[in-house]
Amino acid sequence: MTELADLPYGLITLEQWDALEIAHARRWELSEGTLIMSPRPQLIHQEISKRLTRLLDDHLPAGMRVLPEIEVTTSSSYPPSVRDPDIVVIHDGAFERNATRVLAADVVLVVEIVSPGSRGMDHVMKLHEYAKAGIEHYWIVDADAPSDERFLAYRLDGDVYRQVSALDGNQVHLREPVDMEFTLGDLTG
Repeated sequence: MTELADLPYGLITLEQWDALEIAHARRWELSEGTLIMSPRPQLIHQEISKRLTRLLDDHLPAGMRVLPEIEVTTSSSYPPSVRDPDIVVIHDGAFERNATRVLAADVVLVVEIVSPGSRGMDHVMKLHEYAKAGIEHYWIVDADAPSDERFLAYRLDGDVYRQVSALDGNQVHLREPVDMEFTLGDLTG
């Protein structure tokens, strides 16, 4: 087992990331060459993830797959970044390659479910990083946010995200990348 003392000092490469035992363990990400430990998710986080994954799976068009917690390489150039979004929608071609992680070019949508301690990362850093990587859609689900900010949907416009109007009271209406409607209550039970 990798001990914290065994972790490399300074920025690391993708090759060093792949060699680490912790690299593919839940809660670790690589941000511009720096190892980052994510906060442990609460039960409501896990419930939202499960329910939203099922909703997406029921509504996705042919040629797309939804998967929880798969690694996404957002930048392979040095210093690299590898993220572990809560939910990822990919093209079938990426699934058929059966790799340990996918490239940002394979990704249609990433979803981050905010945990205590991850709000700034999800709303600022990852918003910028996923846009820079060219991921077309980004959703943020935040059960503790004010009601009008509990579900935020973004669509790539050039190299930045623009917020898409998706939330009407408690009702979520989406047309891209999947045509679906649900209530915020559908995510929490």
